[in-house]
Amino acid sequence: MVMKNNYSAFDTAVYYLGFKDRTEYEIAAKLKERGYSELDIAEALSKLISYGYVDDSRYVRAYFKDNAAKKGIRLIRTELSGKGINRDIINANIDEIVYEQDIDEADIVDSIYNKRFSAIDLNDDRQYRRVYSYFLRRGFSNDIISKIVAKHRKYD
Repeated sequence: MVMKNNYSAFDTAVYYLGFKDRTEYEIAAKLKERGYSELDIAEALSKLISYGYVDDSRYVRAYFKDNAAKKGIRLIRTELSGKGINRDIINANIDEIVYEQDIDEADIVDSIYNKRFSAIDLNDDRQYRRVYSYFLRRGFSNDIISKIVAKHRKYD
């Protein structure tokens, strides 16, 4: 569907960025949806990147910071990949953050468990599966979940 555009691709993209930070892919998709040509989209993206309005590395870092306390690194990588960010950019930035801030997913799972599930009896198999699957859906690894859940399971 081609629309009549009263504004340049760059102006439309800046307006779109005014609501929240976006990836290159998201902006390109929005401009394409609005009927801009590939050339106009490429020029707008080039200008946005040169001005520093769009930076996928910065986006990865901000997204990770916003979500690291509640999601596993594996899920965050998958979500970022779904936003059209290159895997190399995702991996390089996340690996750097994890190294710099010495992030341990086991500590995150333990913290979430203590806030959310500390009153649950993990000896009940149904509750155990519920807690376990909660962490799996949030992208934490089986090894880490098993370790933390076993730590909190009370054996008589």
